[in-house]
Amino acid sequence: MKLRTYRRRGIAALLVCALALQLTGCAASGRLTSAVPSSAVTQASSRVPSSSSAAESSPSSSSALLNSSSASSASSSVRKQTASVKSEVKIPLQVSETKKSQTVERKSVQKRAFSSGGYSTVAQTGGYQSLKTDAERTLYQMIGDSVYQVAVSKTEQGYAPTGQIAVPGKLTEAQIRLVTTAYLDDHPEVFWIANAYSYGYRNNQTILQLYSELTQSECNTALLAFNGKIQSIVQSIPSGLSEFDREEYLFDYITNACTYDSAAVNDSSDWKAFTAYGTLMDGKSVCEGYSRAMLLLCGYAGLSTVLIRGTGSGVGHMWNGIKIDGNWYHIDLTWCDSTKLIYNYFNIDDQTIKLTHVIAPAASSLTDAQICGDSSIYNLTLPVCSSMKENYFIEKGIVISTLNDSGDSAVVSAIAAEMKSKKATLAFRIASGDYDGTVKGLTSASPFKMAAYLQKGAAAAGVSLNPKDISYVTDQSDSGLNVFVSYQ
Repeated sequence: MKLRTYRRRGIAALLVCALALQLTGCAASGRLTSAVPSSAVTQASSRVPSSSSAAESSPSSSSALLNSSSASSASSSVRKQTASVKSEVKIPLQVSETKKSQTVERKSVQKRAFSSGGYSTVAQTGGYQSLKTDAERTLYQMIGDSVYQVAVSKTEQGYAPTGQIAVPGKLTEAQIRLVTTAYLDDHPEVFWIANAYSYGYRNNQTILQLYSELTQSECNTALLAFNGKIQSIVQSIPSGLSEFDREEYLFDYITNACTYDSAAVNDSSDWKAFTAYGTLMDGKSVCEGYSRAMLLLCGYAGLSTVLIRGTGSGVGHMWNGIKIDGNWYHIDLTWCDSTKLIYNYFNIDDQTIKLTHVIAPAASSLTDAQICGDSSIYNLTLPVCSSMKENYFIEKGIVISTLNDSGDSAVVSAIAAEMKSKKATLAFRIASGDYDGTVKGLTSASPFKMAAYLQKGAAAAGVSLNPKDISYVTDQSDSGLNVFVSYQ
């Protein structure tokens, strides 16, 4: 992945300063030599190019042909005509139903129950809770049966149809989109379902056809490996952890196991990168894959989580909302997982996330036409995130409240503890009341405290640092400072 910069303030872009810390010979002066002038300011950019559009485009026809004389005219669009615009978030695409999709044999896909390890599993139901009518909730349940009935072969569109659904009454296309999105948002383990659908009406019923990216046999093969991976991860979570520590454990697992898939942003037909499967099995994904993997694993760790859609630098983006000890927070794994891991987007409130992200509107505030728009992204569930109590820098940051020597012993001890586990990103919380002045005194002006802290911490931990690979990223909004170290 490419090194990405970060923005938190409109009037002053977030400083990303690469320091070559001259640890050998700097004990006498305590000075940190910066490879970039300390006044340098780099304008932040999204992980995806800012010229990208927010989402893929979708066909304009009103419905797809089903085995019904009352069905509307067929869409001429097929999946292989996927739009070439860049996106981190998939939008449902309507496709035409073919004759083969009506007649091809379906077989069951194997389900497997997981052992939840030491924590009670939490069902992720944010999507379901957003549904307003009995008909929508009935369709949601029927989708849950349909997705486990998958065709043994693919149609000429490149899909394997799932079990066809007939729900009483006439649901609008907007309702169909909302319910399908709700089910898939709540069930990231159902990774094989394509972002495509066909629908029509027959005998006062709504007929819905969903599609799989894999055939029934391919699903079973992939699920066997995927379920084994999930079970392994769940069983590896240490027992007795607090909710925050479980969240951090899964954050560390995903960001260590996965890298950002820039190629998939340019080629949205790379469907696995948008799924929990791509994140956990292939080790590469885009923001949607990161977010779905986090939601899936959090459920088995007893943590309530939702998916949140929006934009970053004008590009469709997804991250998580997570409930920790009764409060909801935003956590954006993708934006934390750059070349260097940062904690700027780990448990922040609405006010802070809005400095860098635009949260998409609630679906309930949109018209049917807007929901069915070519590049419409929206949220089914938007929890209020008003707390910073479990913000990473507040919860785990090494506290620096003064530049005099009174707090040195505690700071060095905390650094040594992190270095003993070879942690590559050291998180600090600047509690002095003068963020800019303290950061400057730590890194680029007298008394140049950070060099001494790192030297003493490394000595206490019995480790050697690489003096040519030490850098930092500030986060004034959270009073945070990320310091990156590597070990020899």
